[in-house]
This record gives sequence, C-alpha cells and structure tokens, in this order.
Amino acid sequence: MSTSSIGSLLSSLSTSATNESLAQLLGETSTTSNSTTNSSSNAAILDAVNAILNSATNTSGSGIDVTATVDAILETDAAPEEALDQDVTNLNSQNSALQTLQNDILDFQTSVDALTNYTGDFGSVTVSSTNNNVVSATADNGTAQGTHTVTVNSLATTSTDYTAATFASSTAILPTGSFQIQVGSGTAVTIPVDSGDGTNTLSGLASYINNQNLGVTASVITDNTGARLSLVSQTSGTVGQITISDDTTSADYSGYFTSASATLPSGSFDLQVGSNAAVTIPVDSGDGTNTLTGLANYINSQNLGVSASVVTDSDGARLALVPQNSGSAGVITISNDTTGSGGGMGFAATYDPSSPPSGGGLEFTVATNGSDASLDVDGIPVDSPSNTVSGVISGVTLTLSGTSSSPVTLQISPNLSPISTDINNFVSDWNTLIEAVNSDIQSNSSTGAAGTLTGDPTVDLVQQQLLSALSSSMSGNNGVVNLQSIGIEMQDDGSLTVDSTTLNDALQNNFSAVQNLFQGTSSVGQTLTNTLTTLTDPTTGALNVDMNGISSEISDLNSQISDFQVQLQDTQTQLTAEYDTINTTLEQLPETLAQINSQLNALNPPNSNS
Repeated sequence: MSTSSIGSLLSSLSTSATNESLAQLLGETSTTSNSTTNSSSNAAILDAVNAILNSATNTSGSGIDVTATVDAILETDAAPEEALDQDVTNLNSQNSALQTLQNDILDFQTSVDALTNYTGDFGSVTVSSTNNNVVSATADNGTAQGTHTVTVNSLATTSTDYTAATFASSTAILPTGSFQIQVGSGTAVTIPVDSGDGTNTLSGLASYINNQNLGVTASVITDNTGARLSLVSQTSGTVGQITISDDTTSADYSGYFTSASATLPSGSFDLQVGSNAAVTIPVDSGDGTNTLTGLANYINSQNLGVSASVVTDSDGARLALVPQNSGSAGVITISNDTTGSGGGMGFAATYDPSSPPSGGGLEFTVATNGSDASLDVDGIPVDSPSNTVSGVISGVTLTLSGTSSSPVTLQISPNLSPISTDINNFVSDWNTLIEAVNSDIQSNSSTGAAGTLTGDPTVDLVQQQLLSALSSSMSGNNGVVNLQSIGIEMQDDGSLTVDSTTLNDALQNNFSAVQNLFQGTSSVGQTLTNTLTTLTDPTTGALNVDMNGISSEISDLNSQISDFQVQLQDTQTQLTAEYDTINTTLEQLPETLAQINSQLNALNPPNSNS
C-alpha cells in the first residue's frame, strides 16, 4: 500500500491517536539518514499506526454498527424537529383550551337566552281555580295576568247508541238487513248486516263500522244478560250526534219466554227453508231442545240453511231464525207446531227475507244525546261542543268537570318556579365559564406551572368583556338595577352566588322589575346578549379568530416538520452510504495492517553490523 493511500484511509476515519498523519510520519523518514534514528522513527510510526487502528475499531476487522452510528448522528440533527413538535403540541393544547372556553361561553349564552327570551319562562303563568271539581285551566306563555270568573251550567255530552236486544255472544248470528248511521250533519251511510259482508255477528259488524271512519267507535259490550253493539260518537256535543235510521234488520222470531234457559212446552214443529223438504224439530228434554239455547244449538247442527240464536230484550228471550240465503231460497216456513197451546212456539207461519216485517231487528236505543256545554265566562254566555274550552279567554284552556250554581274564580299569575331555576342555571353556567378562564390564564398555585392560555391577549380581552357585561347596570326600574339587586353577588374570583331569600322576595314582590332587568331596553340581559353575540360570532368572534390563527400556525409548523423529515431522510441516506464505506474499510484493516507492517519492516531492515 502506498503512503498516499494510507493517508487517505486515515483521513476517512477522521480519528488519530497522534497529532500527525501517517503520511507525515512516513515523510519524516526521508529527511533522516542515521540508521538509529531511522529505527527509532520507524518504531514511532508503527506505534502511531497501531494507535490509529486501535482507536478506529475495538476488535481488529470487526467493523462498526452503521445503523447505530447513523441514528446517533441523526438524533442530534433531529433536535430542531423535536422543538417544532413541542410547539405543535403546545398550540394544540391552546386550541383545545380555547374550544372549551368557546363551548362554556355558548352554554352560558343558552342560559342567558332562557332569561331574555320574550316567549320563555318569564312569560310562563299558572292558573289557580277556587273549585277544580268544576273547572280547571292552563295558560300559554305570555298570557295576560288577571282574574276571571266561570259558571258551568251544563257539561257537553257525547252521543251514544246501543242495540236494545242482547245476543248470546259476540259471534251469534244477527237478524239480517241493514241500517243507516249519520253523525251530526254528515251524510247517512248504509251499514249491511249479512254474511256476505261479514257483518252478521256483533264482532264482525263492529269491525266493519270502525273501518268506515264514520266518526263513531263501535264495540261489543258483554254482561251477564248477553252481548250488544255499542256506538259512541268520536265528537262530543251536537256536532257529534248519532242518528240511526232505516233499520231493516229482522228474523223469524219465536214468541217471548222468561229466559234462554227456561223450559219450553214440549212437542215439535216442522221447519222448511226455501224448496227444501220440511224437517221436524223436536222440543223435548230427550233431545236437549227443551230450552231456547238447546233448541238453537240443535237447529244449527242440522245444517238446514238457517242460523238460530237466542235474542233477549226487556220483554224476555226468544228464538231468532235467520235464513242463510236471500230471496225465495231463504223463505222460512213453520208448520205443524204441537208445542203447547195458543200458537206453541209463536213463530210466524212464513218469513220472507226479501220483505221482512218491520221491527224486531237490532233496534238501536239512544243512551245519550250529544249536547253542547253551557257556561258563563266573566258574565258572557258561551256554548262549547267540548268540555275542553279554548279561546274564550285568550291563551287559556278551560277543562270543565262539573256544574256550579255560583261562579268559580280563576287567577292567572306568573309561574315563578321555572324562572328561579333559569336564574340558578345562569349562575351555575357563569361559574363554570369563569373557573375555566381563571384556570387557563393563571399559574397553578401548587406547581407554579403557567396556565395553558397564560399571556394570550385574546383571552384576557374576553375575560374583561364578560366581567364588564355581567357587572353592568340600568337606571330606575323600581330599584332593580343590577344582578346584586336580586341577590346575585360576585366574589373576588369572579364567580357568582345566589341569595335565595333576596331572589324569591324580588320575584314575588317586584316581578315586572326582575323581568325588565333581563328583557328591558339597555338592561343587563340586553348587554350580556350583545356581548355574547359578538364573542361567539363564527367569523369575527375573538376566540374563533384566535383559534383560526393558531390552526394556521399549526399547519405551517406541520409543513416545516414534513420538509425537515425529508431532509433528515436525505441525510440518513447519505450518512448510511458513507459509513457503509468506512465500515468496509475497517473490516479490511487487518489486511491493511499487515501491508503497513510489511512496508515499515522494509523501511527498517535488520542491522547487518549487529
């Protein structure tokens, strides 16, 4: 290896155990002629080379850890990025704190709005009645306060009809035909009662009527006497009056007996339906047909083309035979009745469904006529189709429950409970806000650490504006000029407390002045509203502007960090390549050392005179 190549190697290692390069040491030999001097110099050169080699690598030929070496260098080079990252972290913390303050301000603004809203709780009223059993009332927000008198002469009633006759059950076959239902002044609607429409039972008839949306509700009422159909108007008063007309429902009825289980006179009768052969129907205990119930069951089991059922009304019980076919095929003929004397079972000899006899069908009875309520309000006569009366007193809804011979007094007064709650919410939200502000701009008393927003002029300005608005006052107003006037006191740290006694006294005895403190022109409420509206403006609001500026700064820093990381990557690539070369050289040092030793030995030949 040449002297220049050794010098290049040592230069690339950038380290030496001496202040002189090997090239310089080798250069000294050319100016020295004394062999003893040469021997001494060469020994020094050899020692210097060994020192260089030993300082370059701990173990001859082992090389270096390139990755660790490069990472160590980059760790120092990356220090500026760590500073940038810390700046971003700090700015994010500031932005988060500002957003929390913004949310607290919005919460406080909501509680202020509850007190300054003209249709809010300050307009809430309560209505007391001297006799709730006759009339009670509610009132809309903003209803004028005052006293009214109400005399209830009669209540509104709801029209109700029911079938006079009761049937064995909700599924018993009904006498066929039809009838009309009319509600109020509406159009009369025909209701069929036959098997073709599924209306030949009480349950089927009720379902059919309800599906027509006529303004009535049909249902089956069952008690110990049997089942009947009930019709109830869905509208009270005369406008909901039910009218039943043109009832053609009928059947071939027997005579009346005491009850469905009363013992019948024994015998038999012949039953013919249409042109079918007549069938003899026994009426005796042996066949279980000696009661109307047993007789109906027997006839139904014979599949004769008729449906038999027991119908009970105020006159007693009787057997009803309803043909299952219309026209001549449904004509019922009763003959050879041997049951008892004087007409036996009492059936009409012939029953023609195409021309049924009048009466004897469902026979609806009026249970209740629909009538309007009659009342006097402040001496003025009023009729109402409903017992819930609105609009007679502006903003007030009356509920009528009974009648009275003397007037009932209604007192409309402010509803103080929700207002008191709103004021306490106002104080609570303010305290949350001012505590957050203080925490962000003041140093921690325990650790001495600065608040997240310490030194932020925007937050200082916001604090000043809020405290100024909260401490504002108005003139006159019957002595209620500021928050302190109604028992809301500010503490040294800016928080508020409420003296409940003072507040309740102000609400009960000076209500309009308290309302004006929050809702009047140039009031505390108006000042707070204007301040909060300015602070929370999405474009020009102080905190929003501050957060937007910080977000822009964070974006710039992130761009710098990104650029710096690209530079570090380039540096890492360059260093890795360089130290890979150095590592290769170091791994070749044993061979290089042997070459150097060989050259040094050649420069220091054995002394022939020794």
